[in-house]
Amino acid sequence: MGPVERARAAGGRAAINPRCRRVKAPFMMRHAVVVLLFSLLAGCGGTRLALQNEGEESSVNLAEALADCRNAFPDQIAQAVPRADCIVKATELSVRPSLQFPDLLDRENALRKALAVQVSAGKVSLLERNDQIAKAHRAIVAEEAERLRGAPLEGQGRSPLAVIQWRASNSDACARLGGNSPNCY
Repeated sequence: MGPVERARAAGGRAAINPRCRRVKAPFMMRHAVVVLLFSLLAGCGGTRLALQNEGEESSVNLAEALADCRNAFPDQIAQAVPRADCIVKATELSVRPSLQFPDLLDRENALRKALAVQVSAGKVSLLERNDQIAKAHRAIVAEEAERLRGAPLEGQGRSPLAVIQWRASNSDACARLGGNSPNCY
């Protein structure tokens, strides 16, 4: 068996005739590009699905998330900072995406973190912290209501449960002893 026969046996006609290889190469390249594009599209679909699932997960029930924070960090003084971080994360995941003015929640959460540092250092009592949070929350909800009155009506529908729970939280009753109820955080 000579070299031509061996080449034909190993690679067929394309192994002998270079023009055949040039014709096959672009065809194979097109197939590779098509396969690559489909793979990328499938990856984008998977990413989109993951983001949708993350969005569904972010609609965490605020009451349950806060209960988890209270259970994980029961000592409001010694664990003030990690408890505040937990509450901030819960509100960020459940309330913030649905708020028209998320900067108001950011302001409340910044105050919550600052007060937690002061409580853990013994500079502020729990009652003082609860009172300051209740006053700030009341002012923030009032500011939100004022902004909503001036905002276009198109984005204002029925608020999600987490937003309703957040608006109703931290009343004046939270500033008294025993302010560790589900509405006080």
